[in-house]
Amino acid sequence: MTMTYLNRGKITALGNPMIMGLGEIIRYNNRPKIKNENVAEHSFYVSTTVLKICKMYDIDDATKLKALTFAAVHDVPEIFLGDVPYDTKVDNPALQEILSAAELASLEKNMPELSEDYRQFLKEEKEESVAYLITKLADTVSVLQYSNRELQLGNQTQSMKVINDGAVERVSKLIDKLETKLGL
Repeated sequence: MTMTYLNRGKITALGNPMIMGLGEIIRYNNRPKIKNENVAEHSFYVSTTVLKICKMYDIDDATKLKALTFAAVHDVPEIFLGDVPYDTKVDNPALQEILSAAELASLEKNMPELSEDYRQFLKEEKEESVAYLITKLADTVSVLQYSNRELQLGNQTQSMKVINDGAVERVSKLIDKLETKLGL
């Protein structure tokens, strides 16, 4: 009887119902779109794309694990602050700094088990490490795939075309950065 109770406690401790909130946060919330994508779907796509990139470039296991960890946590803080569009962050660098601090503070308070990995992600973002570049490339490929699908479905709005064109440009630059870091 005691062992069963303890095991239930362990099982309960493994989960975190807050993470389920990622499935409720719709990306591109300020853009006309045909098909919604939530943050959980996006995070899964980023993770599987990280695996593909690591295989393509024969990335060592330690770097692959770090990139997968970054893919898993890169958008978790959106549970607390929502999805702020990329162009809004780029156009307002001061806002980006405030958001990063708020995201980290919220994560440390509410999901401390993930905060150190997220802190490491932010650190390696500044350094543009290989693991970060793999994750960022996968993240941007996700944007490109989403916007391609929207365009194919008939969403020919100017904002979706801008998202798509920007993603194409960023993917190309990220590939160049990654390959340079890898000495290719």
